[in-house]
Amino acid sequence: MPGETAILGTGSKGNAMPLKNASAPGCVHVQPAAPSRRRLLLRLGFLWCLPLLSHAVAAGQVGSVAASTFDWSADPAAARAAALLASIGKAHWVQEGAGTRLVYIFFDPNCPYSHKLYLATRAEVGKNDLALRWIPVGQLEASSPGKAAAILAAPDPLEALHKNEDDWDFGDSPAGGIRALSHPTAKVERQLQTNAALMHQAGLQTFPVMLYRDANGRAHLIVGLLPGDTLTTVLRSVR
Repeated sequence: MPGETAILGTGSKGNAMPLKNASAPGCVHVQPAAPSRRRLLLRLGFLWCLPLLSHAVAAGQVGSVAASTFDWSADPAAARAAALLASIGKAHWVQEGAGTRLVYIFFDPNCPYSHKLYLATRAEVGKNDLALRWIPVGQLEASSPGKAAAILAAPDPLEALHKNEDDWDFGDSPAGGIRALSHPTAKVERQLQTNAALMHQAGLQTFPVMLYRDANGRAHLIVGLLPGDTLTTVLRSVR
């Protein structure tokens, strides 16, 4: 369910400054829920397609902030972006493109808005030195952990990511196209736990999440799916 009021903003000297509200959808992880209630939520579409306000928050130059010591009391929005970016090296991702202009994207393999973000980035990824680092987190559906594991454990993780997105099923139960891995190794399970922990420590429960620095070195966090023109502007602003 919607849990955040969000703004699209930028900042200076570590402060977040609102530019405009940007209404954008995302997939919200609802927990806890009994299996019967969870199935009902899925059938009604409440777990998948919950609209919320999406936002970007900006911080000053990113410092060394440990993931376990987030302190958002002074400026919660700016600190969240800076802290998550400072800890992003702990994440396990699949990279598209060989560029040095990096965008990190937390996604669930069964989230339709993550899938729409994937489609919307096709025109920009790999161009003008832009690379996307897709960070799988399996939470939305019973098959999500196994699909996230299948992507990370694949001999070619990028091919597995493309399989999941290019074979997407928009039937009665929208879902990624890769087959879930039934018995992931302990290593892959730890990798997925790390990815999920980074989101949780940042107070995030919505997919997709984008994280990047702009040309001035400011950290930005975007929750949800931005409109096409806004997304293009964001991707072209990445340092």
